Amino acid sequence: MRRAVVLAPLFALIACSRPDHYVLEPTTVTLEHKHEKRTVRAIAKDRQGGVHPDAKPSSWSSSDEKVVTVDAAGELTAVGSGSARVTAKRGELQGELLVEVVLVEKLVVTPSEVKLVIDGEPFAAKVVALDARGKPLDKRLVQARCADEKICHTDRGNQLWPGVIEGTTEAIFKCEGFEERVKVTVAKK
Repeated sequence: MRRAVVLAPLFALIACSRPDHYVLEPTTVTLEHKHEKRTVRAIAKDRQGGVHPDAKPSSWSSSDEKVVTVDAAGELTAVGSGSARVTAKRGELQGELLVEVVLVEKLVVTPSEVKLVIDGEPFAAKVVALDARGKPLDKRLVQARCADEKICHTDRGNQLWPGVIEGTTEAIFKCEGFEERVKVTVAKK
C-alpha cells in the first residue's frame, strides 16, 4: 500500500508533464505585401510551461486561404487583405495565431490635373496608399514617371518637373500593383 501512495504522485507528475498545447511564435503577425512570407514556430508546452521539442505539429491550417496560406513547415504567405486564424495541430495538441494582412487596395493622387511652366518650379502631387478599410498606409513605395519625358519628368521624391517642350501628357503613379494617372500640362510663361 505504501508503494502505491509513493508512486501515485509520480504518475500524476508524469501525466501532467505531457504537452497539452502549442504556443505559436511570433505571437502576432502582420503581413503588409502580397506574397510576403513569414515562418511561425509551434512550441509544444505542458501545463507547467515545460517545452517538448519532439512534439512537432502534424498539420497547419488557415481559416481563410484568401487571406493567408500556411505550408507544412509553418511558413505563412500573404494572399489578400483581411484576418485569418492559423492553427498548428497534432492529435489533441493545438495552438492558434491571428494573422492580419494589410495590403494596398487603392491609390489616390491629388490633384487630378497639374499645370507646369517651362523653366518653372516642380510640383509635388499628394499620393496616398489606402488599405481595404480606406485607412492611409505609411511607408509604402510609390513610383512615378511621366508618359512623355520631354513634356515632364519626375525625381526620386516623385515631384513633377516641367520638361523642355510644351504639351500635355500623364504622370503615372504606381504602388504595389495599383496605378493612378494625373493629367500634366506644360506651357511657356
